[in-house]
Order: sequence, then C-alpha cells, then structure tokens
Amino acid sequence: MSSPLLVLPESGGAWIKACYDAENDVILDDDDTLQKARTKFLQVYEGNMMVSGEGEDIWYQRLWRQLESETLQAIIAQSRHYLLPLFRFNQSR
Repeated sequence: MSSPLLVLPESGGAWIKACYDAENDVILDDDDTLQKARTKFLQVYEGNMMVSGEGEDIWYQRLWRQLESETLQAIIAQSRHYLLPLFRFNQSR
C-alpha cells in the first residue's frame, strides 16, 4: 500500500445515504442527486456549531489542508468501494 485509504465513514456514509436507492439497489447518478449527496457530504465533513465535522480531525488534516475536488472524488470512490457493501448489508436486514 503506497497511499492512505481515504475512507471517511461519517461523511462517506452520508454521501452514500443520499445517493443509494434501496428499492433498486443502485447508486443514483443524476446531477440533482449527486449535488444533494455532495451537500450532505460537506455538511457532515464540516460539521456545525453543535457537532464537529470529520474535517476537524487532525489526522485527516495531515493528509490534506483543504478539501479539493480531486480529494473529494477519491474519498467518494473509496467510500463506494468500501462502505457501499456494508451499507447494502445493513439495508437488507
């Protein structure tokens, strides 16, 4: 392994929840759904006054200072790869 896994369980999970269609067992990829999913991801990543976001984690900050588009796409791709099977399993129960 030459690079760290960019799996953010809370933010990536929020993205999957916003995109996943449980009835058809697919990730919706229309522009409107992807925009909503990106917004959900950023809400969880950035947090708010009551809840700190994953972006405040010092170990994630060591990997990237600012969340850039390339990093966001890598996180989403790895979330789909690693978190989607777990999400599907939990939905089937």
